Formats: sequence, C-alpha cells, structure tokens
Amino acid sequence: MRSIPAAILAVLLAVPAVPFAAPSPVGPQSSRPLASRARAPRPGVVLVAMPPGGALAARAGGEPLARDAALAATLERFGLSRIERLGRGVARSSRPEYFALHSDAPGFDPRAAAAALRALPGVVAAAPDLSLSPHLVPNDPYLATQWHLGTSVAAVRARQGWDHETGSAGVPIGVLDTGVDIAHPDLASKLWVNAGEVPGNSLDDDGNGYVDDVHGWDFGDGDADPSPTPMFDPVVGIDIGWHGTFVAGLAAAASNNASGITGVAWGCPVMPLKVADVTGDMPLSAVVEAVAYAMDNGAAVLNMSVGSPDTSAEAFFQPLMTAAFDGGVVCVASAGNDGTDERNFPAACESVLAVAATNSANNRADWSNWGDWVDVAAPGEMVWSSISRNYEYDEFSLIFFEVLWYYDGVNPYMYNDGTSFSAPIVAGAAALVRSKFPALGPLQVQRQIVLNGDARVYDNPIGLRLNIERALTNPLDVAPAGLPVALAFAPPSPNPAQGPVRFAFTLPAAARARLEVVDAQGRLAGVVLDRDLGAGAQSAAWDGSGRDGRPVPAGLYFAVLRAGAASAVRRVAIVR
Repeated sequence: MRSIPAAILAVLLAVPAVPFAAPSPVGPQSSRPLASRARAPRPGVVLVAMPPGGALAARAGGEPLARDAALAATLERFGLSRIERLGRGVARSSRPEYFALHSDAPGFDPRAAAAALRALPGVVAAAPDLSLSPHLVPNDPYLATQWHLGTSVAAVRARQGWDHETGSAGVPIGVLDTGVDIAHPDLASKLWVNAGEVPGNSLDDDGNGYVDDVHGWDFGDGDADPSPTPMFDPVVGIDIGWHGTFVAGLAAAASNNASGITGVAWGCPVMPLKVADVTGDMPLSAVVEAVAYAMDNGAAVLNMSVGSPDTSAEAFFQPLMTAAFDGGVVCVASAGNDGTDERNFPAACESVLAVAATNSANNRADWSNWGDWVDVAAPGEMVWSSISRNYEYDEFSLIFFEVLWYYDGVNPYMYNDGTSFSAPIVAGAAALVRSKFPALGPLQVQRQIVLNGDARVYDNPIGLRLNIERALTNPLDVAPAGLPVALAFAPPSPNPAQGPVRFAFTLPAAARARLEVVDAQGRLAGVVLDRDLGAGAQSAAWDGSGRDGRPVPAGLYFAVLRAGAASAVRRVAIVR
C-alpha cells in the first residue's frame, strides 16, 4: 500500500465524506503508496536462529540453556534470561531452530545483542524483533473494474490463462499479512480448512501445537481467529487493517458467484496467516512462526506483502526463506514502495520472487522499488479488491476510502496501490502454475513465472511483466520436483552490456555444466558452455552473439546455468 502526499491529505481533511459508486477502470487518479518504514524493534527482545540439534534450549523454568561457553557468556552479558521457541510444530532436523530471547537489563540494545550473537560460531542468524510494514471471464460484477485482469496490453492475460487452469483446491495460498476477513462474501468459501481440527472444542486435535486452528492462525495475538482488527498507519493515521483481505482477494477471491470480484487463482484456497498484533505492529517473531506454520501445514505458495529495509533483516530472513523453499513452498514478496533500488526483505532474499508494480499505462509505477534483485513485475497501481467488513472503520479513515479510493460505503471493495498488491497477483499465478504442473518444484515454478513474462523496456529494471497465459502454456521444465539449489551464480558483468559479458559461478562438486542464454520469450539465444567442470570457482564469457554468429538484438536476456540437478538464473540486458 502506498502513502498519501501532504497536499492531498490537506484537501481530504477539508472534504466531507460522500459515497461513490464503483467507478470505471480509468476513473480516479492514484495517490502515493505507503513507503517502507524502518520502525523501532520490540524492546527487550532479540531473535536467534540456531542449527538443529539443541545447541540452545529452554530449561523447565523458561531460562535459556546454552551448550557452548561463548554463547552462554553472551547471553549473560546482555541479560538474556528468558527464552521461548518460535513455532509450535515438531522440530525438524532439516531446518534451523528459532528462538526469542528476552532481557530485562536496563539499557538493553537489541541491535548490539543481535550483532554479538551473529559473531558467534554456530549461530545461523540473529536480529532484533523488527516491526515490518505492509507494502500495500466470470460473472462477477466488479470484474470490469479490475483492469489488471482485462484484455489491455498492460494486463496479465489472466482471462486467457483461465482457459487452461483456474486453480486446484489442493494448492493453498498462504497470506502472511494483517489478517483475512473470514466472513467476507468473496472469501468465506475460499478459506483453507485444517481437516485435522475439530472446530470449537478447545483442543489441539491434530497435534500441531495450535488449538482450533481451522482456518489458519493469528500469530500476532496468539489465537485461532485470523480476522483483522483495526491497524493504524503511524504517519497518516488511517486504518490499514483491511490490507490482508485486499491481498487475499487479489490472489484468490471466489469467482463465478455473481458477487464482487475475481481472484487470479479462484480455484485455490486461502490460508490466513495473521502477523499483526493488537498494537498495530507486525513483529518479525510472528512472521517466523507464520512461515513455519505455512511449511508444516501444506501451503504451496506463500505471499508476503510486507517487508523491512532494515539490513539486519536480510541475514535473519534468508535461512527462513531457504527453509521454506527447500520445504516446497513458492515464496512471493512485494519489493517495496520507496521508488528506489533499496532492497526490502524478505523480497530481496534468494529463493523469493520479488515483485515490482506497473500501472495501466504499462509503465513502472513511479513509487515502485526496482533493481537487479527484482524478479518480475505485475499491476499494482489503482487495482480493485476486497476490504474487511468484520469491524467498523473510524470516520477519519472512511474519508480516505470514499474520496480517494472510491469505497461506496456499503460494498466491501475499493481501489488501492502498492507492490503489496502486485505480489498476490504473482502469487495467484504461481498457484495456477502449481495446479497445472503439480510435479514442478519451487525453482521450476519461479522459472515459469519469470521467463514467460512480457518483455518491455522500463525506466528502471523490474524484470519482465507477468503473463499468466504464457506461464500456463509454455512449460520450460517438467522434470520432477526437488531440484537442489547449491550453485553460487554471481551477477553478470558488465550489466547492461554492449560487448562481451562475463559470468562467474561456483560448483559445489564436479558436474556437467551447461550455461545458455535465452531471450525474454524463453527461446535459446546461445550456448556459452556445455562441458564437464570440476568443483570450485569457474568463469565463462559470452560475446553477445546468437546461434547464427551475429550479435543478438538489444533487450533483456536470461543466463540459465545447470550443473547436475541444480540450476540458477541471472538476468542480463544487452544494449546496442
């Protein structure tokens, strides 16, 4: 979601609230989205990720038990006297264990404590408990209002894609956000159901550590109701608790129900993962638990329209995202709304699809983050979706909704902007790909999305624009799932390039390696190398020639490296 300029804010405060009917797709002018803000971390808490095996544990009284002298000394130095394990599921030997450490020491500095913990051998990651920010042909009557699903060149060819796949009930989309209105008319029938849980009996029937988690969980407040509560933007003061419901509607709102809107993957269920708490924060600790829950309970795709530019988030998020990826989850995240190339996390982590925003003019939205770390672009400016109706909005917020975003005061839908809303469109597309090609693993699904996009020259690099039809009809790799990701593939240099391009990579073991360059339509442009290589650092150069020996045209290309069963992809722009 994006922020509101001060001038517009002043005008809005002077205008009485007047209900509007749902507008045409070309109606209102866009406002600025809420930019990513680095908010103060939760005091007295530091999070730590440890390798599996019990190097750090909890005593019966809740005190930490460190089996390493240096770790024990660090805990004592910072007064970290209490510990809680994050995630209630069964501990797994294949992924790190996450803990929250608490200190009552006067002047406790969570950033200093995290830095000290990170410096210890054996610690996977450590970070303050950061507060994240939201990055904000069916018969449904509002379908015509959803320009991103239309037939213009700026749309994502969803209608054409639905001829091939509308989504499977066995492909849940986890929505890690402010909560989802589970009674919303376009979402009530689309909720993921935990078949192992008996509703309302106050028991943990399936033994997953969560009582009565029939439709997901509220990790912010620790209860079984993932419905949103009021959550106010700290700068503008408007209620943004509807954010997760808006995201869920874009990804998978019910379709052909003669009501409301249409979601991209309208055959897939939504798994609500609420990470906002009653104070309006979205703590990193809640996100850790939500991601673990998504892995343990079968989410096929995980949408994260939240993030932080805080650099301490990167090292902490990366092992978590790697664990989700290795666990079979396709992770999608919004790139942020600062209009710069500043990285946001988790979007900028490896193994995550980072999504930028485009507008109805088929340009990059000027507030969308960009950079070579962004993987794909999708519509995110003035998109129409569902909002919560499980609680009453305050009058101040309603002024914004009605005047700026065309809420009619009755039907729970409105416009809004942000990479927050580009991401669930891509997450819905990923769910369609997983439904159409169930044998594909996360890496292969990501390749279907990224390499099958539409090539367009934007003012700054944001990847290809999502093309759902091509992602569903042009299979690039139908090998079995589970490909290991063990290659270190450096960014091409130079990039953009007018002449030769150099590629550097590291093989974990000797293997047959093939490095090829494909164009934006997935067509082979040239083979850089195809031979047996030993383990360790390697390099290769491409002179920019195609298979016919002539220089390839200017445009966006993808270097695809395969070694054994692993593969990796890098983008390279050719200019002439």
